[in-house]
Amino acid sequence: MTKEIFGKEVQVNEKMGLSKEEVQRRLEEFGYNQLEIRTGKKFFEYLKETVKDITILILIFATILSGYIAFTVHPDDFSEPIVIFSVVLLNIYLSIRQQKNAEKSMNELKKMSVSTSKVLRDGQIKEIESTAIVPDDIIQLELGDRIPADAKILSCSNFFVDESFLTGESEPSEKNPEYIPLEHDSLGDRKELVFSSSLVVTGKAKVRVEKTGIHTEIGKISSLINNEAANTAPLQLKMQKLGKALGFVAILAGFFAIGIGVIKGLPLETSIMTAISMAVAAIPEVLPVVVTISLAVGMSNMAIKQTIVRTPSTVETIGGVSVICSDKTGTITENRMTVKCVSPLGDLSNTVFNITEDKEKNLLFLFYLASSIEANATVSSNPTELAISKALAEAFTQEELTNAASTVEKVYEVPFDSKRKRMTVLYKVKEQYISVTKGAFDRLNIINDKQDFYLQEHDKLAEQAYRVLAAAYKIYENFPTGISDDELECSLNLAGFVGIMDPARAESYQAVAAAKQAGIETVMITGDHLLTAEKIAEDVGILAEGKKAMTGADLNKLGDEELAAVIQDYRVFARTSPEDKIRIVKAFQSNDEIVAMTGDGVNDAPALKAADVGIAMGGGTEVAKEASDMILADDNFATIVAAVEEGRRVYSNIRKSLYAMLGCNISALTIVLISLLLGWGAPVTAIQLLIIKVVADGIPGFSLSVEPADKEGMKYPPISKYESIFLNGLLLKIIEISAVFTGVTLIAILVGQAQSVEITRTMTFIVLGLSTIVHMYNCRSTGSIFKMDFLSNSLLAATTIAGALIIILLVNIPVTQQIFGFVTISLINWIWVLGLSIFPLVYIEIKKYFRLF
Repeated sequence: MTKEIFGKEVQVNEKMGLSKEEVQRRLEEFGYNQLEIRTGKKFFEYLKETVKDITILILIFATILSGYIAFTVHPDDFSEPIVIFSVVLLNIYLSIRQQKNAEKSMNELKKMSVSTSKVLRDGQIKEIESTAIVPDDIIQLELGDRIPADAKILSCSNFFVDESFLTGESEPSEKNPEYIPLEHDSLGDRKELVFSSSLVVTGKAKVRVEKTGIHTEIGKISSLINNEAANTAPLQLKMQKLGKALGFVAILAGFFAIGIGVIKGLPLETSIMTAISMAVAAIPEVLPVVVTISLAVGMSNMAIKQTIVRTPSTVETIGGVSVICSDKTGTITENRMTVKCVSPLGDLSNTVFNITEDKEKNLLFLFYLASSIEANATVSSNPTELAISKALAEAFTQEELTNAASTVEKVYEVPFDSKRKRMTVLYKVKEQYISVTKGAFDRLNIINDKQDFYLQEHDKLAEQAYRVLAAAYKIYENFPTGISDDELECSLNLAGFVGIMDPARAESYQAVAAAKQAGIETVMITGDHLLTAEKIAEDVGILAEGKKAMTGADLNKLGDEELAAVIQDYRVFARTSPEDKIRIVKAFQSNDEIVAMTGDGVNDAPALKAADVGIAMGGGTEVAKEASDMILADDNFATIVAAVEEGRRVYSNIRKSLYAMLGCNISALTIVLISLLLGWGAPVTAIQLLIIKVVADGIPGFSLSVEPADKEGMKYPPISKYESIFLNGLLLKIIEISAVFTGVTLIAILVGQAQSVEITRTMTFIVLGLSTIVHMYNCRSTGSIFKMDFLSNSLLAATTIAGALIIILLVNIPVTQQIFGFVTISLINWIWVLGLSIFPLVYIEIKKYFRLF
């Protein structure tokens, strides 16, 4: 026969298979049946990316200049360039560590490949390496086999395949070689095809390979993962902008200092050292460290709440999420088929199975007798059978079930057949015989006296998105002669229906409501049927009034711009493909939304990578986990909402750290600039500024990262990715407190100027350091510190006390005095510096009292 493959006409012999020569030719033409693996970046590539940061470049340049001055002026003291370069190394290390989120998704895809397969070659069945399979190979498949390539079914018997990793459907897919595909069929609808890496659940089949390697559906997913660049987190973008702005200020300030020095006739070395001091003053060297530690604390807290975060920046990004695109099965639902409705319709009072007065229990027992699973079973390849068994165990006590089962004796069974969609079991009960049939209502031969009524009841359940099964029976006074399937399954009496569904998790209702209160929209994207998805979405509050649902087929009729224009009207997407999921994510992103996407299958991996936050399920595939930003250990939608709350707490605390640190930076820069213009010389050296920023600013600043979450944090809408980190007046607060710092420090300079340069620098160092430490308590909350528990943030208490002690010791110990240029100051001077250091706290407390803060 002739067949088209990859656009070419080829001859195929289904009895002989391909010849050795033809296989070799096709291997050369189509390549091996394997996926392409992208190698990771090398260390120097990470380093190159890191040193592009302008603040790192400025600090490196400052290290070189400082080293040059030390070598030419005081070769016995390299402490300043060493300290500056240590900060550079720390920032480089942390940056590379964040970048090294190596993309292992492709390697995990490779692990899913099949090692060997049974293939027809030269008229014989041979077991070969699956990488050597080529288009048009004839393959035999049976229970337990993992399918090595995309293929067309030639023949099969009771053939079911688990494609959940690809389609998202929890039920195994029944295959049919005679199925004629429709134009807009999704992968889950293609009953005539099997796909690479799917698992055979039951039955046997003979298939012809159509696509191999990167041309398969899983191969397309690998290409999508490779081609989908990871998004830069909003916090990263904001910090990059801040770094560039401060870097520009540092460069400008440095040139300004040198220019003034030249005009005033100062030595070049003095001007350069002043320029270095101004550059160091402008750059928040410790801020990247503080941000990283804050995110690390958030990661730790999320881990306690069953969320494993793979990239630190994700902690902040999840806090800004405005749309959560969630899978249905296992995330919003329990991933456990459950009998939710039992509807007795027939009269069971005259049958031999009237074992209790409860009609629903009698009906459940009838369904159990027509099943192929033992009572109380916990494992089955068929979720429907398992659901019936569990419902039976909940309805009956063990004693009741044992007594009921002891009254029947199985005589004959007609197994379930996918074409007939029913199964029948014949039992002997006392002196009578009864056959019990279970299956699809439209496949049961029911006595027609109430057919319209039965159909109406069936449709009521179907409209509620239940999977509806019917049970019917037939009584024989004697053993049926000439026993046959047709005899046992004709003229049946309907007993009733059961409605089966994967129910929503109890936590999902409250979690969806909490997300909505926080301004976050929840969207359900699933490979399941539209009706089922709509029902669950309505129940949990996702599909609210005025919102709509669509299928993947409807979505494919829309262009990207059309989809982006209407996407806000839709909250449910059913029967979706991997490409559909990416389009949905990007459509929301084009509307300036920050999108989180959940998933567990290989088919979800590209969309997980495309989303701002990809969330994999703990029980999902490794491919999904490696493509994600975070993993839910408990596969629970409610955990996502808890992660959002933690992310908002982290972002809020990073803003508090900015308020604490930038106030110190701006005031230090202003003080050096004013002193330079007035001809006072640099009131603090670069190394003294670095000590302040690490001891008084950085370490206590990071302690703000453990501040508890604001109780009102989940009542505000998410912050747009384009809004400044200085939103809601933070920049004005920073400028204001900088002015206060500058004022009190200039007073200290004036007091010290009357005595000596060394005393001036010592007093400036103490005031700038201690006032920054005291200011940390202003940053904790908009409420008064006198109404807060001082030890509620014990880490902040410890670091501020330690920072204050270090500052005091540095200016009093002879060795450190000599190294860093300090002198001992008098008691009067100590009174001055302590009084000036506490003033910022008094100032802010007055503002808080009058609610001006």
